[in-house]
Amino acid sequence: MLILRLWNYMRGYVIIRIEGLYLEKFINHCIEKGIYLWDIKRLNYTTLEASIGIKGFKSLRRVSKKAGCKVYLSEKNGYPFWAHKVKKRKMLLLGALFSLVLIITATSFIYNVELVGNYRVEEEKIITYLEEVGLKPGSNRYFIDLRKVENLLMMEFHELAWVGIEIKGMYAKIEIVEKAETPEKLEKDIPCDVVATKSGVIESVIARNGDAIVKKGDIVTEGDLLITGIVSREHLENPMYVHAYGEVYAKTYYEINKSMSLVEIKKHKTGEQYIRRTMKLGQLQLALGGNEVPFSNYVVEKSNKTPALWRNIKLPVEIIVETYDEVVDVEEVIDIQEAKEKIHQEAVLELMDQIPIEGEITNTKVDFNQEGKVLNGKIIIEVIEDIAKQKQIYN
Repeated sequence: MLILRLWNYMRGYVIIRIEGLYLEKFINHCIEKGIYLWDIKRLNYTTLEASIGIKGFKSLRRVSKKAGCKVYLSEKNGYPFWAHKVKKRKMLLLGALFSLVLIITATSFIYNVELVGNYRVEEEKIITYLEEVGLKPGSNRYFIDLRKVENLLMMEFHELAWVGIEIKGMYAKIEIVEKAETPEKLEKDIPCDVVATKSGVIESVIARNGDAIVKKGDIVTEGDLLITGIVSREHLENPMYVHAYGEVYAKTYYEINKSMSLVEIKKHKTGEQYIRRTMKLGQLQLALGGNEVPFSNYVVEKSNKTPALWRNIKLPVEIIVETYDEVVDVEEVIDIQEAKEKIHQEAVLELMDQIPIEGEITNTKVDFNQEGKVLNGKIIIEVIEDIAKQKQIYN
């Protein structure tokens, strides 16, 4: 048991070798005297190896004489022996303590600030503002209120929808999400046309101001004029420029092609496993053991652990544990119906991201064809949506 091993380590123990013809007699005498032996191994007919506590070892002299055996000390283990060695080398202990303090101090500071997710807001503006509020290279990570900095960024830059700051080791990562761009709206006194935002077949036109140029059944492409803001009438000497607006509903089509292999290579674990540990300090990585993976075909799982000094105070050191499982590749044939369902599901999910929420899906068409071991799918979704967009008229 782990607890028992830990207890034996803390109180100290030794590994001994017993030689003699009456080894069973020796063990029986130990039991009579209450001397506890564990990890007993017979090396040959006349030799045993066992572990014993320090106190028990001191009591073995009489037992060994009584049993006619000789006892030899092979190895010393445990905290008392380690402490005794360290006590004689005070400068080594002092150096280790100083190194630990130095590491903790050095890694308390931020060395690099990384910004992710900005497209319209200039990176330089955000970095400059972060420096003003105290988040910059050289800042002490323990004196920065991350939630406060996040809120300050949101208030300073109205283009941001969300901000998340994470400090990992000596690096600060700022992830931001910008607000979606809203379509530009023209003032009511500005003359404008209504044009198509995409290709489609006109379903209906509602011209609330201006003259409709298209009718049901017409085919239009992106940028085509739908409702004109230049109005001509018989009683008007010159054309009148108005602020045209309205709704133009059209059938639009969203198409996607997807392929899938009908033969899948699956990896089956053989049961053989290799574990590699790495200590990471900033960008410095130190392998705690061998680097060579003994398998040519394997899958790997990673887990990260950060040692804690006390409660929420964590050391700036990361232990990366990589578990390698040996695998063999096995070919499995996928059922064609399952493949069709998977292609259809994935295609619809991708297309739904492109279709506007207010759009009405009226029809879906799916075509499949098989080429050898590959299944190809073509999915078309028909949608009725408003394709109208205002465009200013320049005189």
